[in-house]
Amino acid sequence: MVDQEILLNFIGMIFESFIIIFAAILLVLILRKYFVKRHKLTLLLFIIFVCYFIAIVFSWLSKIFAMLQWDDVQDNPVVSWFYYRISDFRFSELMVLIAIFLSYILKVNIFEKGYETIQKYIIIVYGVITCVYLLIIYENENDLLDVGAFLLVFTYMVMVYAPFLRRAIESYRAVDDKSYKQGFLSLAIMSVSFMLIFLNFAIDRVFIFLGSPGFTVFYYLGWIFAIIGIFGAYYGYIRPRAGE
Repeated sequence: MVDQEILLNFIGMIFESFIIIFAAILLVLILRKYFVKRHKLTLLLFIIFVCYFIAIVFSWLSKIFAMLQWDDVQDNPVVSWFYYRISDFRFSELMVLIAIFLSYILKVNIFEKGYETIQKYIIIVYGVITCVYLLIIYENENDLLDVGAFLLVFTYMVMVYAPFLRRAIESYRAVDDKSYKQGFLSLAIMSVSFMLIFLNFAIDRVFIFLGSPGFTVFYYLGWIFAIIGIFGAYYGYIRPRAGE
């Protein structure tokens, strides 16, 4: 009989394989649109989405590691350091953290006249602290520390994407041009979708902490919202701009 953990990771790997394929197709389409007009914000969005794509790939690798169950990895401390941080989602969280910070830069470029000094330093300092937590504060098979990591990243998401969402909705209501309304609406959808990624992951981790084997419906919803966010931004903001 197949071990339950191996089976769940295998199902997760298959699911994420389809997510990776779909995300890769969207990235190719976005890059093609960038080459049409070479708009700098399209390039920034592309880099943000690449970070999310790499996060998904690291998550996919964690399933491979879980199924292979390499027992001799602890013999090499360097390999062990990378192995456990990939298998426990920490590198995926790091790439999402980078994407969130770049999204803050995107928000300022789209909606603001410049950076607010206090806000900028809060975003930077919190991001650095979270980065240190993700890479340094670690103990193998400590679910409580993992829940803390997910909540830290989710809080960072809210710090950046909630104001992003508010400004996108305000701009949507302020303009009459259909193409601009569509663009701002797509950015609002992107912001909501990205916030929901780690909210769902955090809920899944809470269930694990409470004794669940994991891979609840919330886990699968997480990466589905990532695709919704990328597709929404491509369809409503990037694609029309490239055709202007």
